Amino acid sequence: MTISAYIFFSVELGKTSHVVNELRKIPEIIRVAVVTGEYDIIARITTKNLEEKYRISTEIIHMIDGIIDTQTAVIEKEEING
Repeated sequence: MTISAYIFFSVELGKTSHVVNELRKIPEIIRVAVVTGEYDIIARITTKNLEEKYRISTEIIHMIDGIIDTQTAVIEKEEING
């Protein structure tokens, strides 16, 4: 069983490119998007389980310079059109 989630990032001014580049180095992060609105970046992560997601979040993602705050939404069910 795998776990997928969206992680929403608030980033320091001038650090967006740096944060995007660091997130792209994490194999479990499969998509990264710079967005407008309340958050600056949204990433999608897929891991083996919640414990692995927690470890990646706390040991890798939260250590990236420029990240102010994160919010995570675990995907419970997903529908794909097309």
